[in-house]
Amino acid sequence: MKDKQKEKRRASALPVLNEPCIELSGNREILIEGGRGVLEYTDEAVRVNTDSMILTVAGRGLNLKCISDSALIISGFITSLRFEA
Repeated sequence: MKDKQKEKRRASALPVLNEPCIELSGNREILIEGGRGVLEYTDEAVRVNTDSMILTVAGRGLNLKCISDSALIISGFITSLRFEA
């Protein structure tokens, strides 16, 4: 019985294909992997295009701390995340 529970936990930890990976560090920093480009960038909102959705990070004093081909880090005071299909 315990082996089946361990298998279920391992299976649920597998990444979902074509979905962005989002990691929050409190409400001060967010790492987004799997982004395809920045659609909008102001100090109050950053909109990121992914394969399956548009992710909007809203807040105050937002800054693109680091950006690469497939990932970006946004720092500042994050107040909300919105997912648009």
